[in-house]
Amino acid sequence: MIRINLYPAKPVKKKEKVVLVDLLIFLLVFIVCGASLWIVNGWINEKIEMQERANNIKQMKIDSIRQQIKDHDQIKKQLEEISAREKIIQELIAARTGPVQMLVELMNLLSEGKGPSIRPDEYKEMLKKDPSSGFNPQWDVRRLWLKSFEEKEREVLIKGEALSNEDVGEFLRRLKISNFFWDEELLKTSSEPAQDSTVRIVKFEIKSKIRYR
Repeated sequence: MIRINLYPAKPVKKKEKVVLVDLLIFLLVFIVCGASLWIVNGWINEKIEMQERANNIKQMKIDSIRQQIKDHDQIKKQLEEISAREKIIQELIAARTGPVQMLVELMNLLSEGKGPSIRPDEYKEMLKKDPSSGFNPQWDVRRLWLKSFEEKEREVLIKGEALSNEDVGEFLRRLKISNFFWDEELLKTSSEPAQDSTVRIVKFEIKSKIRYR
């Protein structure tokens, strides 16, 4: 007897479509998870870099404070030297050993950011003739200090100490440029060890004439 199958064939293609959809969903979930992990990782790395930068800034501040503490004694000594020089100059002014303007000029010669009194056109012309005759505005005035200043009949004798012959030369150059002094002469210099120190200092004596204003 011949048998005829009247039932419809099984939907094979439908099963294949379900598998394909599942695969696409899996890939989509995988991509989303991967992107999320990449974003989270980038955020964490950025936070780490920000923290490292903050730590570096804090370390720089700590190093700066340590350096300031390290140089505290030296800075204190320099301030004491500046105070001593200012005291001597103030005493000279109070004693009226010379014209007040001239003593103020002497203070300007040994003050940071200042220098000898001279007209700008005069100074410019002087530099044209001799470029090496100018004074050094960056000179550290703390490297030289006065011990005495005597004035008699428009002539002064300046005694002091410095850290080097170059510092004495800079001070003498400023005297030569100043309109208050003229006919300057370096009488003598001598190198001696500083008191309670292994550092050597240069003692000097300078003679100069002054112009009364």
